[in-house]
Amino acid sequence: MIEYVFLGTSSAFPTVKRNHPGVYLMINGDRILLDCGEGIQRQVRKAGLSPSIDYIFITHWHGDHSLGLGGIIQSLNMMKSSKTLKIFGPLNTANSVKNIMLAYKFYNTLDLKVISLNAPKEKIILTNNNYEVSAINVKHSVKCIAYKIKEKDVRNIYIDKIAKKGIKPGKFLSKLKEGKDIVYNGIKLKYKELTYVKRGKSIAYVTDLRYSREIIPFIKGVDTLILESTFGEEFNKSYEFFHLNIKEAMLLAKSSGAKEVQFVHTSQRYENDNSMVKSAAAIYSKLKCNFKYSFPDDFDKFVV
Repeated sequence: MIEYVFLGTSSAFPTVKRNHPGVYLMINGDRILLDCGEGIQRQVRKAGLSPSIDYIFITHWHGDHSLGLGGIIQSLNMMKSSKTLKIFGPLNTANSVKNIMLAYKFYNTLDLKVISLNAPKEKIILTNNNYEVSAINVKHSVKCIAYKIKEKDVRNIYIDKIAKKGIKPGKFLSKLKEGKDIVYNGIKLKYKELTYVKRGKSIAYVTDLRYSREIIPFIKGVDTLILESTFGEEFNKSYEFFHLNIKEAMLLAKSSGAKEVQFVHTSQRYENDNSMVKSAAAIYSKLKCNFKYSFPDDFDKFVV
């Protein structure tokens, strides 16, 4: 299960209702930040979440996606955190973090590991027994990365089928979960008959980028897609601005096959009108989309 909370859903300018970008994601006990905009620490507190972060994935080094990073590092130092904080980001991320440390005079005792990424093709950047994170470059005005988190598939045993054979569960059945046949008391137990695969859930975080179908293979088949839609359909210069308008975002969302899509990174110009929402509904109908979508507010919570 993947749980996540939106800490910021605005774009370049924070507004009264929306903070700079950030998503707090929890998976298998790990706490992850996707982007770290200005004010993220306060958003974490307001959401009632733990400030003890394990991983931070920065999409790019525009301020609205990264200005909160210094504060996170400072606070973890003041908490005397004994955990390793791993920060991932595009090329030159190591240098950017170094500059933050120099600019703000940290008395650093934190075990900090910084990984700079270049992923012309999809690349797995983190993996453990329970999930993996992959990354790919996207086209923005500066070097920018999209991320995908996927639970690993798990093979489970049909307990009822085992019971029908008069066998009680035990450690000796672990080979079945590894996809191997076993012999028990002279009875051959076939994993293909007695097990099933539970597919891991997946979520992709894609912002900021100009429209390109090159991203589709990366987001194809995810359960949930968090995708920027900075401008309304009426804004016809989105490509020049290296962003998506809602029509372009809706086209990518449909091509992804995602079950649920959340459109974020909304321009401040739509703070007090519903033109984006109306436009999205019309485009959704015209394109005959069948996924569930929303424009989440700060502090909205979801489960994949």
